Amino acid sequence: MKPRLMLVNNYSMENAYDLWKKGTSGSHHVWGKVELERRGSVAVSIFTHEKYPILNKLGNFIGVKHLDQQVRLLAHAADYDILYAPYSLSNTKFLILLKFLGLYRKPILITVHQPFLGMNSPYSLVRWVTKKILLRYDGILFLSEKLMENTLRTLKISDPENLKKIDAAQWGPDTEFYGKINNHEQPQTGYFISAGHTARDYETLIEAFRKLDYPLKIFCTPKSLPNTADIPPNVSINSEFIPYFELLNYYKDSRAILIPLKYPERLEGCQGMTSLQDVVALGKPTIITKNPSINLDAEKEGFGITVDKGDVDGWVAAVNILAKDTEISQKMGKQALRVYGEKFNSELFADKLEKAVMRICDTYKIGWK
Repeated sequence: MKPRLMLVNNYSMENAYDLWKKGTSGSHHVWGKVELERRGSVAVSIFTHEKYPILNKLGNFIGVKHLDQQVRLLAHAADYDILYAPYSLSNTKFLILLKFLGLYRKPILITVHQPFLGMNSPYSLVRWVTKKILLRYDGILFLSEKLMENTLRTLKISDPENLKKIDAAQWGPDTEFYGKINNHEQPQTGYFISAGHTARDYETLIEAFRKLDYPLKIFCTPKSLPNTADIPPNVSINSEFIPYFELLNYYKDSRAILIPLKYPERLEGCQGMTSLQDVVALGKPTIITKNPSINLDAEKEGFGITVDKGDVDGWVAAVNILAKDTEISQKMGKQALRVYGEKFNSELFADKLEKAVMRICDTYKIGWK
């Protein structure tokens, strides 16, 4: 009997799965469902993202996001064996409280992208509470090995029984989807592109392009609009919604994908990882702000250049290298594709996810007769 995994997230998995079925988005946006079901060892269901909005309004008021999902999951406990929440506390804060009280007994598998809760607090009591909450989960996959190591060290997690349920798993792009889009041609003229809304430092990037003659296209959201009054004429900014498939066409025709980041050191996690998926899958060179907690070092892997936070001159120099040295740019694009095939893809993530599910099944005797 296959273990039944129930997938919940802080954005609609129904919509993400539908986009994958239509061929307009990769399977990685459904967090392993497609790959697990192809392997045949796990049945993965998607839980309705929202049914009673009033519960979410109440939850937001009391500081519990996605309360609607969590209340309904209690009523549907017979429909799944394991709850799978790729954004951890975002969808499980109420349920993990019930677990403490012994009122919810389903195992929960999560992935961790950023420093968990108060792990970097200067107060030992806060770190103690953080550790207690984290270890109430039954499977924990860190999307960064360094983030995992920092968490284990900071929270002093060393007990072998606890370590058994903790692992690192690199979330990576669909191994099939990008083949329909990518022609592996590297444009030698035209624009640079930067897209995304989390922890983006568009202000530094714009200041760099003020000193450059190359065009830059920025795709962001109203919340991540750069706080720059005087936009140079070679920079265009689109803050309106653009479908992912359409954005990919802009990516494909660009010279390089730029990932400028800014975040407090205490919140260092996987910032920039989603954009790196597009870099490797499309075989593009990149320039990215240094983030030691991302598993892939673009510079060491040979598909990009890293710059320090807020380093305008560093960005100017890096862009000039890619723009003026076509041989380096082409070589980086090929290296990106190599990394995609060998180190950074959805099948490798599914391997770790499947193993985490099976560990939980062994612990809870799920599927045993």
